[in-house]
Amino acid sequence: KQWYQRRVRGDSDSDGPPGMEEEEEREGVIGGIELIEAAPTVERIHINYAKKAKKIDIKLLKGAMWNKIADKKDAAKDLDDKKTFSQTYKSLPSGLSQAVADNLSVPIAFSCLLHLANEHGLSLADSDDLRDIHISLS
Repeated sequence: KQWYQRRVRGDSDSDGPPGMEEEEEREGVIGGIELIEAAPTVERIHINYAKKAKKIDIKLLKGAMWNKIADKKDAAKDLDDKKTFSQTYKSLPSGLSQAVADNLSVPIAFSCLLHLANEHGLSLADSDDLRDIHISLS
């Protein structure tokens, strides 16, 4: 207790536990605990993402997408009547209002395709090179 009271009062006597003063004098050691060096920081990377929320009439988009898929299916009944997601996505703006067409994005269209697949029993299959999705009625 004596060495603790002297340190609190500010006395410079070295009656503390053995080796205490040597540890305090070393760099990176505080109170007997050896500290490690701080990790290097990483530069901030700017990611261009949408900063404004998009408002889309999903019911209208799903209707337009279903019309694009169903029209192709009714016109051709042979085995080579598969429609792809990229073809459907490219033809979508012609069946939509200007506001919806401006806010349309691939993730939103894909989400609507998944809803349609669930509702109408569509079959989705990947292409051989994994660049597109084939849409067919099950």
